[in-house]
Amino acid sequence: MKLRPPSPALVISIVAVVIACTGSAVAATMITGKQIRNGTITHSDIKDGTILSKKLSKGTQNLLKRKAGSAPTGRVAHEVIRKAGPEGVPANVMTRVATLTVPAGAYSVQANMVMTAFAGPTNPIEALLGANGSLGGVCKLNAGGPTHSSTGTIVVNDRQTPTTFSMQLTRTVGAPTEFFLECAANAPWRASETSIIATSVDSITLTEVTG
Repeated sequence: MKLRPPSPALVISIVAVVIACTGSAVAATMITGKQIRNGTITHSDIKDGTILSKKLSKGTQNLLKRKAGSAPTGRVAHEVIRKAGPEGVPANVMTRVATLTVPAGAYSVQANMVMTAFAGPTNPIEALLGANGSLGGVCKLNAGGPTHSSTGTIVVNDRQTPTTFSMQLTRTVGAPTEFFLECAANAPWRASETSIIATSVDSITLTEVTG
C-alpha cells in the first residue's frame, strides 16, 4: 500500500496545534521576581510604555509624583566682595567696610575680612606701643538688626599680625534689607579680602540655650 503525503491543510493544522500547545505551556509557567537575578534586567531591556505607573508600588508612585510636581527650591546666594580697602582707618573709629542688600526672605549669612595694622610713614604702631605690647580689632556683622562680632589681635610687639575675622548668623527679613560689616581697632588699620555672603534658605528655626 502506497502512503500518500499529507495534504497542505493537514500540515497547517498540525503546526497550529503544536503552537497552541506550546503557548499554553509557556503561559502556564510564571516567572517571579525571586527567579530574576539582581542587575540582570536594565532599562535597555524594557520597552518604552510597557510598565505602567499603576503596576509600581505605592511608595514608588508617591516618589515619582513628588519629583514630577516638585518646583525648584529657589535658593540663591547673594554676595558682595571687596578685595582691598578701606586704607589707613584711624584707631578707635568704627568704619563700615562692605554692604550687601538682599530681598525679603530667610538667609544664612557669613562674612570674612582680613584686618592688618596700618604702618604709614610716621610708623604710628611704634608711637602707640613703644617696645612691647599688643593691639586688637573687632568686626561686627549686622543683618538688619541682629549682629555677630569677631575679635582678634593685629599687632604684637610692634609687628603686624594680619588677622581674619569671621562671622555668621541667620536672619529672616520681610523687605529688602542691608546686611553690612563694620570694624574698628586700637591702632590704624586697613582691610582686605572682604566678603559677605547671604544664602537663601527655606526657613529658619532659632533655638536659644542658657546652659
